[in-house]
Amino acid sequence: MFLPKNPAVLAVGILACAASAFFVVKPAPVAAQEVSAEEAVAYGAWLAANEAKAVPKAVAAAEAYLKAFPSGGYAEFLKKWLSQGRLSALDEAIKAKDMEGMIATSRQILAQDPENVNVLYAVAFNLRLRELMASPAKFDHAKDAKEFAQKAIALVESGKTLAGVQTFDKDATLAWLYQSLAVLEVNGGNPKQAIKLYEKASALAPDDVPIKGRNLVNTITLQQSAYAAAATAFNALPEGDRAAAEPSDAAKTAREALNGAADALIETAATFVAFGKAKNLPAATVERMNQVLETTYKGRYPEDADLTGLKKILADKGVRPGA
Repeated sequence: MFLPKNPAVLAVGILACAASAFFVVKPAPVAAQEVSAEEAVAYGAWLAANEAKAVPKAVAAAEAYLKAFPSGGYAEFLKKWLSQGRLSALDEAIKAKDMEGMIATSRQILAQDPENVNVLYAVAFNLRLRELMASPAKFDHAKDAKEFAQKAIALVESGKTLAGVQTFDKDATLAWLYQSLAVLEVNGGNPKQAIKLYEKASALAPDDVPIKGRNLVNTITLQQSAYAAAATAFNALPEGDRAAAEPSDAAKTAREALNGAADALIETAATFVAFGKAKNLPAATVERMNQVLETTYKGRYPEDADLTGLKKILADKGVRPGA
């Protein structure tokens, strides 16, 4: 129902434009000094991989050379090549949907360039696309996804933008990053924190159906669980205590928790109904949420038989009577 927009440009493209121009077969540089046979072999391994356009092998060969010969005759050349070679390796890992390789290579790049927003964005985007928003969702790299999203958020909020992207949308980017964090909090068993993050994402993209629509649906699901738990706790009290003219402190606390959970669910469900009607979302989806809304409202306000209060709530959100 909520197909994600392309937040800026495809994450692969963000890196490809930066890396592809550099990963080409270069003529062998003249060594700055005489090299030993061992060093020549190490350099030859890089050269062969580079000529074959075997990116991961070339990166590994350059790293091996520099580890063995940090001051070698080709060291300066390979240091310069390696930064772009790693971008090419990251690009290939993304295209191959190799999450392990993507994460490992990105960490190598960020160790040298910790504020590379393009790399942080690309990894956060692809972990979201391939895992968090997959069907079914996967959380194989949940810790990494949270780390990269948080680092990207910090840099974007500080004013950093994507290199090579002329139409960078700061708010839209932050919205999907915060949404990703919310999904991770749900998986981590932190529904209250997840709801706060969903609300923050929606505030950044108030008219974005894939962002706000998904946020509202996911929030409703969490609030339904909270409401059910509060109802179970309240109903577990003795009937006489629940119905007493002067209920006990425990009954008062349980009633307040139940009412609070109902009010939160009513607010979010009404917001979705109004949003769904305004954005022409599928009628069946809007009606399903409307049923949740009405059922919860009737339980919260049984005295309002004709739903006058609910109609006012919806009208205040822009829903015309009979719409």
